[in-house]
Amino acid sequence: MSLDTTLIGVPDAALDPPHGVEVCPDCGLIQRLPLLQGRGKLACPRCGHIMERTSGRSINAAMAMTLSALFLLIPANFLPLLSVDIFGVHHQSVLASGIWGVAAQGWPVVAVILALELLILPFLRFSTLAVVLLQLDTGHYPSWLGRMFRWSEWLDQWAMLDVFLIGFGIGYERVAPFLPIEVGTGGWCVVGLAFLSMLTRATLERREIWRRIGPNVESLDLDQEYIGCGHCGMPVAAHQEGQACPRCAAKVWRYKPQSTMRTMAFALAGFFCYPFAYLYPMEYNYQIGKMEGYTIMTGVMKLIDAHFLLFAAIIFMASIVIPFLKLFSLSWFFISVRTHSVKQLRLKTAIYRLIKTIGRWSHVDVFTVTVFLPLMHLSGLLAVYVGDALPAFLAVVVLTMIATEIFDPRALWAAYLMEPHE
Repeated sequence: MSLDTTLIGVPDAALDPPHGVEVCPDCGLIQRLPLLQGRGKLACPRCGHIMERTSGRSINAAMAMTLSALFLLIPANFLPLLSVDIFGVHHQSVLASGIWGVAAQGWPVVAVILALELLILPFLRFSTLAVVLLQLDTGHYPSWLGRMFRWSEWLDQWAMLDVFLIGFGIGYERVAPFLPIEVGTGGWCVVGLAFLSMLTRATLERREIWRRIGPNVESLDLDQEYIGCGHCGMPVAAHQEGQACPRCAAKVWRYKPQSTMRTMAFALAGFFCYPFAYLYPMEYNYQIGKMEGYTIMTGVMKLIDAHFLLFAAIIFMASIVIPFLKLFSLSWFFISVRTHSVKQLRLKTAIYRLIKTIGRWSHVDVFTVTVFLPLMHLSGLLAVYVGDALPAFLAVVVLTMIATEIFDPRALWAAYLMEPHE
């Protein structure tokens, strides 16, 4: 068993004696970490995962952001998002309008996914996090607190209001040059929620929260073998594999059972949907008897022609580059694990962290369609319809996100750990 730590940007005088033992969630290295007293960060010496950072982190600030977001959720959901006048006919939309429009056009599964990502999961994310932070503030740590914080972390990946902000901006810019459109009170609340969501993530230091929730491991018996919880990083005796973690209540595994095969199954499903997402139109625009379909690439070119180069770059990266990168990377990981490759392990782990972080932003194109779908409607003259590519594209995004969640990056290091190392 190896105990090590790497300190980045932290002067020696700013460090206390070793504070506790944690396990890197990306490579499984057990490390004795000090308590940071100044600005800086601690990185895993094996894979480079940032174990903790103190710069810009504050539990009190995160609690303020979380409670503010909860306050804004009600007006954001029920007040007008956008309003537009089409030949004297006034249309308003709320956050759920585009979701109802998708369901009404015969795509109920897509509508359910969008409702979860934009309406239900954001509320659950901020609610669970608020409960955790308020409990920490009282100094009372019930046994269910670790489980609730684990849930709030999982929900953070799927609560999409910050991603929706980009789709909201692109949808607005697509309508604004042709029709008088105004952002309503609900729209400004959504903008505020998106920024609060990002600020909450930026100010929250998860290791500090886990340390407060406890229990913490201060030292290990070097004659005993340990494995780490893949969620909270707590070291657990190897003979307790498969049992609940004492801190977060997740089952502790050396490597997630069958994670590589399950990851590849979801990735293959993503590969199957991939060509349909790009060959068929994402949307159809009906204007005075003329129906015109727009693929993802057509939408990018339309934005370029309208001189919205930044939005065109965002759509190109989010809708074309990122899904391909995820599918390619997951396939590379699968082959590496199956062939017991020990090459470029640090690079592979860094790519895993990248695709896990940016994968959710591929929803931008889907959200763009849902923003202006309820606005562009005038019976017999003007309408927007969901194209066959939108469900296929959403499937690619969701399937690759699930695949990334299921994959255990520690499996990449399994062959490396079989070799003798100092």
